[in-house]
Amino acid sequence: MIETDKIILAELIALLLKDGELPSDKEAQLKNLLQRYPEAKDSLSRRLSQTDIYSPFDLRNIDLSQEWLITQTKFTAKGTLLQPRKKYLFLNKPWYQAIAVVATVLLALTLLWPRQHREKSVSYLIPDKVYGHKNDVLPGRTGAILKIEGKEEIQLTEKKAVQYLAQGIELKEGRLIYPSNLTENLKNTLIVPKRSTMILTFSDGTKVWVNAASEMSYKTNFDKKERRVTLKGEAYFEVAKDAHRPFIVETNHINIQAIGTAFNVNSYHATTKVSLTEGKLKVSNEENEIYMNAGSETEIVNKKLRTFPLASKAEATAFKDGYFYFKNKNMQQILDELSRWYGIQVDCKIPLNNERYEGSIKRDVTLGELCNLLKDLTGYKLTIDNDKLIVNR
Repeated sequence: MIETDKIILAELIALLLKDGELPSDKEAQLKNLLQRYPEAKDSLSRRLSQTDIYSPFDLRNIDLSQEWLITQTKFTAKGTLLQPRKKYLFLNKPWYQAIAVVATVLLALTLLWPRQHREKSVSYLIPDKVYGHKNDVLPGRTGAILKIEGKEEIQLTEKKAVQYLAQGIELKEGRLIYPSNLTENLKNTLIVPKRSTMILTFSDGTKVWVNAASEMSYKTNFDKKERRVTLKGEAYFEVAKDAHRPFIVETNHINIQAIGTAFNVNSYHATTKVSLTEGKLKVSNEENEIYMNAGSETEIVNKKLRTFPLASKAEATAFKDGYFYFKNKNMQQILDELSRWYGIQVDCKIPLNNERYEGSIKRDVTLGELCNLLKDLTGYKLTIDNDKLIVNR
């Protein structure tokens, strides 16, 4: 029965993609099957975006949730209704053949993904005709996963057109925008995976740039007495002024409180670094509490917060401005950044020294071009092999 259900699920999705709408009985059947197999939708959305498929339809760019809404609107406007059919076997032959092709592809991707994944190259690996590597790697781009309390998660991808999401939230030219007139105050979690970044504007006007391999949780309209977010990873904040509701960032047992200011928070590792570029901050942990002025940064030293002069404002705003900025960073720190942005594995064949380097380059270059810079900067030999970066001397 389970295998039969999966075949029916694939056929229903294929029919929806082809015709744009299902008869009411088939629509209900599809919804029931998606509830029974929630992994199917996530699996298709994620894996189709990373797989090259040759079919009459561009399956890689299909967002099932969005397509459902778009096609329903389209067919309603035309006044077109599909009459229920008792069995798919009675479909006209050309359409049935097209559906069968798509259904077969969808079913194979869902049930045989591990084998397909091993056999197919990922979409961001490209030929290298310049630097002599086995291949090159494209840089990351805008994208994230949005989880809204009590609702299905939404895949956010970079598109020029405005996309209207739940609660009146918009995704406009790669920026997530929360309206100021939200009636519900639901918990949201924004997950930004490797090879991705996302900009969002909160309902109060606060802007946040979230870096790759990061996660941020918050309420869509905050609370009456405070605006609190929880961060894992890295984000740059431009906080809108609100004297009655301080803006609080909670991460790694540290609370950062602001009213109207701009700062960067890096919490990829156990030690969080706060870099303040504008305004003032109050930073606290279990041991002590300190106040920061613009042009300073704070880290935990021996469990206590310590403040130092900001080494470089350019470093604090680098990822937001679209740059790698290696200011006084060792090779391990540089490789960590590359791994997050290019989605690669790093294979060090030799121990890395603690020498510090300085340099910068835009983040929109391929990995091959960046490796060419790092070779001259550090003296290490860097080799790209599929999604692996091999470090040697």
